[in-house]
Amino acid sequence: MESPVNKRSAIVTAVVMVGGSLAWIAGIGLAGLEGARGFFGAGPLIADANLVLEVFLVAGVSYGFFLARRGNIDAHQVNQTTWVILNLGLIALVMAGSMQDVKIAKSADLAGWRIGVTWLHAAAGSLTALAGLWIVLQMNEVLPKGLHIGAWKNLMRATLAGYWLTGLLGLLTYYFWYIA
Repeated sequence: MESPVNKRSAIVTAVVMVGGSLAWIAGIGLAGLEGARGFFGAGPLIADANLVLEVFLVAGVSYGFFLARRGNIDAHQVNQTTWVILNLGLIALVMAGSMQDVKIAKSADLAGWRIGVTWLHAAAGSLTALAGLWIVLQMNEVLPKGLHIGAWKNLMRATLAGYWLTGLLGLLTYYFWYIA
């Protein structure tokens, strides 16, 4: 069991990490630098920053899986809550707005790699984000008991797989938007 001091320290670290990451993304937007050359050289700065944070996110939720497997549930709870909050912030600040660039006029539009992969990424990411949010709300006892899922370990595993799938689709999206 984790000590209260360690848990407080972990929560403060999580708040600083999420706040700093989202401030970085918001700062890029507020400074009007979204379209500036990114540090990877292929895409714009906002896409590169988002890509880096998404890679950390997938690594972070994967680390949370190992925390749970080792029985460190308090650390697992703080870890997963942190990454889910960051993910929701990135969706709101970066990804939701970018969907305007891949509007679908007819179903045949989905056959194009850029549009098809982007929408597949958005669909998988939306389901994963909703599942992650549900789990975090249940884990932190925010959801009423009547809304709790009994087999939530299975949902956690499926959500982790969803984060990996979404991350890989995010890499493909980046490729089709900026490299291909």
